[in-house]
Amino acid sequence: MKIAVCVKQVPVISRMQFDYESKTIQREGVPLEVNSFDMLAVARAADLVEAEGGEVVAVTMGPPQAEEALVQCQALGANRGIHLTDRAMAGADTLATARTLTMALEQDTYDLIMCGRNSTDAETGQVGPELAELLGLPFVGNVRRLDYERDGNCLRLERETDDGYEVIRCPLPALVSVCEGLVEERFPSRQKMQEAMASPNIQKMSAIQLTSDRSLMGSPGSPTWVADIQLVEPSRRGEVIEEDDPGEAARRVVSSLGSLSVPGPDKPKGSSRYGGGVSPDIWVVADPHISGIRSSTLEILGKARELAEVNRCEVVTVHLPAPDARKNAATLADYGADRVVLMEAESTVHPSSARCASALAKVILVEQPYAVLFGSTANGRDLASRIAANLALGLTGDCIDLAINDDGELVQFKPALGGNVVAPIQSKTTPYMATLRPGLLNPIEPTPGAVHMVEVLDIPPIDAPDFEVLEVHHEEDAQGLELAAARVVMGVGMGIGGPENLPAIQELAQSLGAVIAATRNVTDAGWLPRQVQVGLTGRAIAPQLYIAVGIRGDFNHMVGLQKAGTIIAINDNPNPRRSPIIAGADFTIIGDWQEYLPPLVEALKPIVAP
Repeated sequence: MKIAVCVKQVPVISRMQFDYESKTIQREGVPLEVNSFDMLAVARAADLVEAEGGEVVAVTMGPPQAEEALVQCQALGANRGIHLTDRAMAGADTLATARTLTMALEQDTYDLIMCGRNSTDAETGQVGPELAELLGLPFVGNVRRLDYERDGNCLRLERETDDGYEVIRCPLPALVSVCEGLVEERFPSRQKMQEAMASPNIQKMSAIQLTSDRSLMGSPGSPTWVADIQLVEPSRRGEVIEEDDPGEAARRVVSSLGSLSVPGPDKPKGSSRYGGGVSPDIWVVADPHISGIRSSTLEILGKARELAEVNRCEVVTVHLPAPDARKNAATLADYGADRVVLMEAESTVHPSSARCASALAKVILVEQPYAVLFGSTANGRDLASRIAANLALGLTGDCIDLAINDDGELVQFKPALGGNVVAPIQSKTTPYMATLRPGLLNPIEPTPGAVHMVEVLDIPPIDAPDFEVLEVHHEEDAQGLELAAARVVMGVGMGIGGPENLPAIQELAQSLGAVIAATRNVTDAGWLPRQVQVGLTGRAIAPQLYIAVGIRGDFNHMVGLQKAGTIIAINDNPNPRRSPIIAGADFTIIGDWQEYLPPLVEALKPIVAP
């Protein structure tokens, strides 16, 4: 079995510093590492080759120092590396990166191509599915388990979804992106690193070895570009409370806090409807959900109606294949859709499949809407990426907002580096394409009985291999559902000491009427289910009060709390560098949570009661 693993060298995000006065990112002295998801892919590929025989080839694109990443991969089990390095490749967005990797990978034959779900510095998750589309391969993203079946020469996979997981059979050759849980995270030993450094087996490839047309790569080949970099300055009070008496610390917080009668998010009113379409339509792609319609779809519809008011155009919702799609049409219209297009096919057609992507790409090519918007869901990210590669369109992933500038162009605001940076992205191509992060936008006030049109789009078969869904498991539990709508949330981090301390914290949370949330490290350790994870790879929540217990406050967690009302933290480290939660919270009590949390909960009860 011959496996290629695409890897990326990224900065250690937690070591990056931000100068808010000069509005610059301090990169000097920041160490580099191989993207953590990519390392999982290398480790699993090495295990497969050890069991089945074959070769693992690590592939990276980057400046000369990116060779270090390939050496580390070789120490972890890769047999050799390919380093794509040339100034002509600099400044590439995801599509230009995927094109360059495609040119390199097409020079050999691989049974399996693997990559990480996303990179920690950009968080797009687009290169994998775009690469699969360009190579004409079936693609499965968010893979948390991967087994090879000799009978049939295929993979049996578990794909993590927003609602649980799917068991999938996928023929080879194929491309997969992997996430947490695939293997235990492991690092090469010092001896293995020394051996790899002593005799690295790395092939360097320049632009001219890939193509004579340099306009396909780097900045010239990138359909998206960054208009500016905006550092997100801390907007919290950042008040630090150091009191020997836990009761006095609690009283100080409550006296400064006042009332918690924080109003909920404003629901924008539905804008005027422009029948007949004065300008090209804005499309919103609705991803199926077990309960019918995802809240993220309604949020995006709200933003689409706001944009439609500027462009004086119609809003169209394209509903991906689902058994109950017809039942959702009226609700989608109430929340802003002028027209609802129902994509229909047999039940075996998956919303993120190559067949679905092909059908939607053809319609977009013919209709030429102004923009096509997707939710940043497991299906939305994979489908949008395949379509963008198919049509050679720019795609901005995981946006937190959208706006139309004075020139009528769509500006897409994307967080990066854990949310400390917001990059306004613009595209050289149209239709504009973007995925939007759930939980950060507001739906409109619905208009019951809104007039709308319903159309049906049949999805024709395609002559290409694709994956097959064997089982669908829904894991959304009461904890996750409660967290999404919670007024008061108590978040726990690794600083609580261990899972044996959870019962005491849960009892205190229950007495306050709070719902429990967690950081990624806590869910990775298995202390709490992933449904309650808040942050970049978890949920975005908007409680009126968030109490952070033993949470360091790294970027990837705090980005999920951008819309929280008040944040109170309890942390035993007063050093802001070691406890970034201090800048991210309104109040931080310095001390042991076991001493300071109980009196804080008691002091909050009178003002937290519904």
